[in-house]
Order: sequence, then structure tokens, then C-alpha cells
Amino acid sequence: MSDDHARLLRERGERLRQAAQSIGITHAAKAAGVPYTTLRDYMNGSEMKLSAVASLARACGVSLDWLAFGVGVGLDTGSEGTLPIRGGHQVVIPWLSPQPDEGLRVGKSWLEAALPRDPAMLRLVSVSGDAMAPTLREGDLVIVDTGARAVQGGAIFALRVEGDILLRRLERRLGGGIRALADNDRYPPQELQTAEAAGLDVVGEVVWSGGLPRG
Repeated sequence: MSDDHARLLRERGERLRQAAQSIGITHAAKAAGVPYTTLRDYMNGSEMKLSAVASLARACGVSLDWLAFGVGVGLDTGSEGTLPIRGGHQVVIPWLSPQPDEGLRVGKSWLEAALPRDPAMLRLVSVSGDAMAPTLREGDLVIVDTGARAVQGGAIFALRVEGDILLRRLERRLGGGIRALADNDRYPPQELQTAEAAGLDVVGEVVWSGGLPRG
């Protein structure tokens, strides 16, 4: 490896470190679908696949050009090559359930482009268990729109059951009632007359998962 190439990798790693620290390094790894140890290697100057750069850029709310090549703007600052850790150009999406940290910090421009919804209604959930695999895996981060509770189209919803949060696809049955589905075939579907009758509190629709925004 040439000295120039090594320098470019170090500079890219430092930009990644700044971007990841702006939302929390652990959150950045989960949101981008990158193992924490791999992210740490990237920040220390290891080679990165373009797919990983793209996912991390999306998760951290920075442009791909800035993260990969150091050109353009960083985290929606309007000034070239800078990345403030705090400030009015970011939005914090809080956890649905109380957690030790504040939540997921993202750029306003990313949020407006990826999730044109009311930011005040968005909440963060960490996936637990394998019921929704392979769509959602243990430790993935999802964003839930708590203002979207109408069951339609087989979308994934966050459900509160006796204080726990479950993620399931919900679809209306032609004859009435609701069907709750897991994406993992090991979990059988559940037929419900209504969500309320089954003791399910529909918290909201999952509108984003991992490092890839969903429209």
C-alpha cells in the first residue's frame, strides 16, 4: 500500500469516526448493519466496501461523497467539509422505551428525504429476538411512526404486550379480524378478532430499519 493510499484511508476513517460519534458509535454500527468491530477497523483506516460506505453515510446522515472522498458537505452544515457534533441541523429520534442514552441523532436533510413524516411522532426501537428474521434481525434499529396505527397492507407494526415491544406484520382479514404474522416460519400466524381484544396496543408502523431508509 502506498503512503498516499494509506493517508487517504486514515482521513476517511477519521471522517467516519466524526460521523459515527455524532449519533453514537454503537448506534451507527447497528443502523448501518455493520459489526461494531468492523466499524472500529474502518475508523482506524481499514479498506471499506462501497456498500458499507453508503450504508454508514445514510445511517450517520452525511453525504456519500463527503464520507468517501472528503468533498461536499458533512452533516447538513452548509459549509464544506465540516461536521458539527451538536446543533440545529440534526434531529434526535428518542427511544420508544426508556434507555440510558438519548436516541438516534440524524441529519435533518436525511430525515426529510428518507422519512417525510412528523419527526415528533418518530420513536426508535432495537429489535429483540428472531421472529422477524430475515427482514429484521436481533440488534437492528427500527424507526416507528407512532402516528400511523391504521392496520393496512401487511406492514410491520410495533405492538406493546404486557410492557414488552413486539414487531409483527398485521393484515386485515376479509371476514373481519386481524392476522399477526412473523417473517420467521418458526413462528405460526395468530388470528385475532381485534388487536384490543388480544391485549395488543398498536404503537405504530415501522417506517425504517437498519441502514436503509424506507419510503
